[in-house]
Amino acid sequence: MMAPQINIFPNEKPEHPFTLLTTGGVMTNNFYSFFCGGCGYGIIGHLFNKIFTEEKLDPLKYPLIIGIGCYTQILTLLPSKSQNICTLHGRAPAIATGVKLANPAMKPIIFTGDGDCLGIGGNHFLHLCRRNLDCVVLLFNNSIYGMTGGQVAPTTPAGYASMTTLGKVFENPMDSVKIALAAGASYVARTTVAHPRTFMKYVKTALKHKGTSVIEIVTPCVTYFGRKNVNEQGERMDSGGILLEWIKSHSVWNNQAKLMSEAELHDKYILGEFKMDTTTPEFAEEYEKIKKKAKEE
Repeated sequence: MMAPQINIFPNEKPEHPFTLLTTGGVMTNNFYSFFCGGCGYGIIGHLFNKIFTEEKLDPLKYPLIIGIGCYTQILTLLPSKSQNICTLHGRAPAIATGVKLANPAMKPIIFTGDGDCLGIGGNHFLHLCRRNLDCVVLLFNNSIYGMTGGQVAPTTPAGYASMTTLGKVFENPMDSVKIALAAGASYVARTTVAHPRTFMKYVKTALKHKGTSVIEIVTPCVTYFGRKNVNEQGERMDSGGILLEWIKSHSVWNNQAKLMSEAELHDKYILGEFKMDTTTPEFAEEYEKIKKKAKEE
């Protein structure tokens, strides 16, 4: 059986210079993506590629640990020189821990989704945060299990529909920011793909921070969340533009949220930086001290 054919359509010339630094750009001399139209992962891929290039990150010191989900296909949009490891579902934090302990000079960057990180990988995520391992966690929240058919996810907002719920979701969603804070991550923030400059600012801060940095990025899934739900105007959110506007209208900055009631914050995403702790010991450094002591004894 032949492999499925991926259509690559001609773009405007000249192509954007960052596109040609991606894995797909090097392969095809063009924009190359497997994502659905309107998906936010393409935005994340290109913003990260821009950060990687502008910050002149050493690929051998900043390995990319990629979990399992729709976003795994982000590989074609990542820097062609990056060192990538695709892991088992939910196990990216465990792999990153092994990488960091094997070579403390590295700073793993974890790409993970809401289902991958907060569902099957919840246990690994908790222990990564409590250990304060020096790494960056980019947690993509699209409110649904997108890769496996649109099942209800830990982050699906109450009152919205999924492919596996009879009517609306009645459960309260998990809040990755609250979980990361409670577990002990030392830098915690949340933004959306509708706020690209904020995304870049937070990632650059995390790259310089020593300890576990968790950044949640709210991103649209048109195919499985958007087309199953409507906005306040009764429009089905089956286009990237409509769903992106819904995300923006449901986003509140943390200083504003302090003045709002629980009812007003229902189905809202609270954005901002929530913690920056530079005093908690970093796990790999403490582990090296134990190794040194063991050798001396």
